[in-house]
Amino acid sequence: MGNTAMGGTTAILQELRRTNDRLDHMLEHMNGRLDQMDDRLDRMDAATRAERTNGISRHQNSTISSPYQELAVLQAYSDNTPIPDFPATPRDIARLTDANLCAILRSLELSVAGERLDKEGRLRLAIGLLEQPV
Repeated sequence: MGNTAMGGTTAILQELRRTNDRLDHMLEHMNGRLDQMDDRLDRMDAATRAERTNGISRHQNSTISSPYQELAVLQAYSDNTPIPDFPATPRDIARLTDANLCAILRSLELSVAGERLDKEGRLRLAIGLLEQPV
């Protein structure tokens, strides 16, 4: 009778360990999913903050009347930081390398398709400048 009771207890303990292992695995999976959700929320928060800041910068840039006036720098949507190599003035847009122009457009989540003038026009609109170069 003692061996039967011990065998039953051992079987119960083994089943509890397996159940505990499954619960640990499920918890790890849930934590991974929560981390992914947290990352998505952080990206959405950065994009929302960048959009707010960029709206103010676009408004400021829309008042520019000279190609030599300083531009308000826009923020990257991915992390809400100032866009690297952002042109200092409207005149500097034409001086950007194609790689820098494309990097800026990508930071603003805009297309990099088309000819150089298309890209510059897309950037001018995103910055808040008038369609015609100042």
